[in-house]
Amino acid sequence: MKKSVILFLSAVLGVNVFAAKIEIGAKISTIPSPVFLDGKTRNFKEFLGKKYCVVYLWKPNQAALGDFARISGVFEKFKKDADFVGIGFANADILKKFPGAVRLGFPMNSDHKSAALEAWGLVDAALPMCLLLDKNGTLLWRGKSAALPAQLNRCLSGKFNLIEEIRLDKFSTAVNAEVKAGRFDAAYKLLYAEWSSQKNGVPELIPPMISLLTKKLNRSEEAFKLLHEAQNKNPGNLRWYEMEYRMLGDKKFASREAEFFARVKKVFAEKPGVLMAFAIAESKGPLAELDMKNVLSLLETGWRSTGFKSEQERGFFAIEYAKIFSSIGRNDLAMQMAKIAYKYLQNDKKHGDGVKQAVLHYSKMLQLAPAVKIPDLKNK
Repeated sequence: MKKSVILFLSAVLGVNVFAAKIEIGAKISTIPSPVFLDGKTRNFKEFLGKKYCVVYLWKPNQAALGDFARISGVFEKFKKDADFVGIGFANADILKKFPGAVRLGFPMNSDHKSAALEAWGLVDAALPMCLLLDKNGTLLWRGKSAALPAQLNRCLSGKFNLIEEIRLDKFSTAVNAEVKAGRFDAAYKLLYAEWSSQKNGVPELIPPMISLLTKKLNRSEEAFKLLHEAQNKNPGNLRWYEMEYRMLGDKKFASREAEFFARVKKVFAEKPGVLMAFAIAESKGPLAELDMKNVLSLLETGWRSTGFKSEQERGFFAIEYAKIFSSIGRNDLAMQMAKIAYKYLQNDKKHGDGVKQAVLHYSKMLQLAPAVKIPDLKNK
């Protein structure tokens, strides 16, 4: 599913999206160019028949230069389980001079006419790219080298489902076709049907659906509804609350904040760290839009929580609580909270001294504040 989501997201964000002619499940039995950098003549069938095969596609550019170390590492880790062959799309002399190309550890083919990309419908694909084949040359997966180990491990553990991968590839192609044609509502319906068909949803599909609803369809209300559905399908999954919170950053949704924070307090009542994170994020917002009652309510709920895993964790919460008290001019409460933090953290070698200094700081601020006055300009 992640592959199709990546393709779809790139479309939503206006990046060129390609529709590969070679589909998952298709066979690759030959490569167009007979030229290999070591001068040997090879038949592609030499790489098939015994184990998995990885075809590494690249062009001599900065992207490949940055990817070589990764694919070389993947090769070293999986060379017992898969044969690797590279195809560089440039003249052989250019490829030989390109830093690291001849030292990747596996045979490298030169395809200066990009015939393989033409034949496989990958002319517009972002390279470097890996094609993962089974021993018979059936295409199982295509994507970036960073994701290749996970796919190889799925295959080696028997968890790879080719029928499902073919279905998802067709789904991805259909979604991308709708997006490319500007039929965003149709694309959204396809995504929503796929997401809702699963008991717990398909998490990777939520971000592109939200992007469609907010950026292309101007249906923000529906986007909030979708996030609420996701939250109900996956109770306690912080990701969907964070996404909703980012949407609330638009001041036109300010009226939704009270209800949102009420839900956050209820769902994460026993996760004080989550409540503190929301409180800190909210306290750093624009002053003109800041409702400090929300911040203080989150903090109070967190402080009352029985979800602290240790006294140390409560101490860390307390020192952050103190900082926010101080930010609203309540150094008396900040000092009290800092003292509580010190009680829990005084033996912490890394943080104990810092908390002690915080106690002294708030104490001095409290003593100094009453004596501070605006200078009388008449008595210079």
